[in-house]
Amino acid sequence: MKLIITEKPSVAKDIANVLGINKRGNGYMAGNGYTVTWCVGHLVQLAMPEEYDSKFKTWNMNTLPIFPTKFKYVINESTKEQYDIVKRLMNNEDVDEIICATDAGREGQLIFGYVYITAECKKPVKRLWISSMTDEAIKEGFNSLRDNKDYYLLYQSAKSRSEADWLVGINATRLFSVKYNQKLTIGRVQTPTLAMIVQRQHEIDNFVPEPFFEISANCGSFTATWYNEDGTRIKDKEKAEEIIKKCENKEGLITKVTKKKATTERPLLYDLTELQRDGNKKYGYTAEQTLEAAQNLYEKYKLTTYPRTDSRYLSNDMKPKLNGLLLNIKQGYKEAESCINKVLSQKINTDKRVIDDKKITDHHAIIVTDNIRNLERIKLPEKERNILKLVITRFIVALDKKQEYEQTDIELVIENENFKARGKKITVPGWKETEDILLGKAVNTDEEDEKEITKAVKKNDKVNVEELKLLEKKTSSPKLYNEATLLTAMETAGKQIEDEELRDNMKSIGLGTPATRAGIIEKLVSVGYIKRNKKNLVPTENGIKLIELVPEKLKKPDLTGEWEQSLNKITSGDEKSQNFIVNIKKYVYDIINEGKRSNLANVSFTGNNLYNSNKEVIGICPKCGQSIFESEKGFYCSGFRNYPKCNFGIWKSDKVFVENNINLTREMAKELIENGKTNDFSIKLEDGSEKNISINMQI
Repeated sequence: MKLIITEKPSVAKDIANVLGINKRGNGYMAGNGYTVTWCVGHLVQLAMPEEYDSKFKTWNMNTLPIFPTKFKYVINESTKEQYDIVKRLMNNEDVDEIICATDAGREGQLIFGYVYITAECKKPVKRLWISSMTDEAIKEGFNSLRDNKDYYLLYQSAKSRSEADWLVGINATRLFSVKYNQKLTIGRVQTPTLAMIVQRQHEIDNFVPEPFFEISANCGSFTATWYNEDGTRIKDKEKAEEIIKKCENKEGLITKVTKKKATTERPLLYDLTELQRDGNKKYGYTAEQTLEAAQNLYEKYKLTTYPRTDSRYLSNDMKPKLNGLLLNIKQGYKEAESCINKVLSQKINTDKRVIDDKKITDHHAIIVTDNIRNLERIKLPEKERNILKLVITRFIVALDKKQEYEQTDIELVIENENFKARGKKITVPGWKETEDILLGKAVNTDEEDEKEITKAVKKNDKVNVEELKLLEKKTSSPKLYNEATLLTAMETAGKQIEDEELRDNMKSIGLGTPATRAGIIEKLVSVGYIKRNKKNLVPTENGIKLIELVPEKLKKPDLTGEWEQSLNKITSGDEKSQNFIVNIKKYVYDIINEGKRSNLANVSFTGNNLYNSNKEVIGICPKCGQSIFESEKGFYCSGFRNYPKCNFGIWKSDKVFVENNINLTREMAKELIENGKTNDFSIKLEDGSEKNISINMQI
């Protein structure tokens, strides 16, 4: 009997329907020579530090760094019942082969691998690897199962990523939480992402706008702009006014006319990150909302292919299927009928921007499936409908023609002052016309200055200047990140790259992966380090303070990007996972040492303290600056957990207090801590008389 293990019950049900598995059991289905069960996400996870040694139950700087000799695994308590079912089925003597059918990606490989190892299973494993959940794709996948050993390096990459996140997250979180007496969350990818958001906020806060001026000349059939060797901006208003006065009511002489034919390329097909960007730009969806909608379209409605892909290309063997997919869209999505007729009539464009085997990793780009022909019979929620509209549109325009236009550049002189103009005449609307029809015409301010020049002009022509305008402008501050621009920054490790193909080539050194970026943004929101302000992502006071105090190494996006590149190299066999983990440990060791030795920053966080959250702070330690609390035995500094350890304390049983029959009160302790001495108070002597004294404290 063959045992199929999926990631979710819904996928198990789909596979069961295709393979004729119809007998239901507790946590599994059986029939036709198969049993299919599911993982419900991560059944097994890396153990927390206290599982290695009970001393780690207490967060203490002196026990850092924590480097397990060998990582332990623990069963997720919330899904233990399902784990026990999967383990029992794996080790059932009737099962002679296991088929791994978790999501076809790095995380899916890890989910299965952890369960397989923890269950101590030794049986042979085949791998189902599909990019679509249609019945046809499932059948095809089961007819071409591969040995799971082919994906061993992918598992090693996923395992290394998981262990690296544990090493950085556990150690750095404990270090700074203990040091600042506040639960602070640090992450290998999360913290550099937060650093980019905070840095952008600092740039905006420190930005001082500078006024400048431009001069436009209305020449009837075109509008020209004054310029010199430094550009079009004039800093001095008086100079700008002088130029206008000089040129008013004068003729212009055209000194140069250049015409050239140019094209605007079609956009690449969608990967998850680009789809999330457009979901945010067009509909204001968060990255998480777009991912959820795309996952539903793939898994539940079977209308699109695997969403968590980082490729924007299709494989050569898919080329013969593209015409059929267009016809299926035409049948199920009537709004696209005229656009598809146009694309089919002119022969579809399948150049290297669409078909490129070398640029496909685990999965091809996100496109529609054959099930799109049944769309009219499927009632989709609004988010899914909108995201599907984006995928359909992108698929059609990618197969359309380039947009072609004629660009005209004009240079002219008015009273020895130089002006220039540019015009743009669309000759072949191409893909832009298709996109405008399907999604509505987008507002593009960049193109407003490149209107068509309606009247032909040539060199040495004279033109009448109808009007000269002084345009008062000022430099603009950087823009706050929104989810679309942050996803771009994460994809390129903070480097500003506009070109689609160049950006695509940068993916291997980005922050996180398409599958994890939405979760990172949501984590930063949930822990209170950033907040949403309409579409923008704004750092909170706590987020800004955290970035102020962590070492530079923890904030560097390019370093985290290099790690992502190493994880990809592990998958391709170009780097050993052991070397990667050694480098991560060196990095963590440096972070811990630097954190222990660095001075305590003068910051405080809003929210509950890590320790003594319900206790009153008596004062600030005069030795280390940490908070002082009261216990049954005295008043102690919370810095006793720090490195180096702070040993400041005032004990109620101190010899001075006991011998003088002094009851050390909270008020007296506050005075000692704040002023180094108490106010005068009276004590009874042995003869019954009273005496006024005060207590001095020397440190």
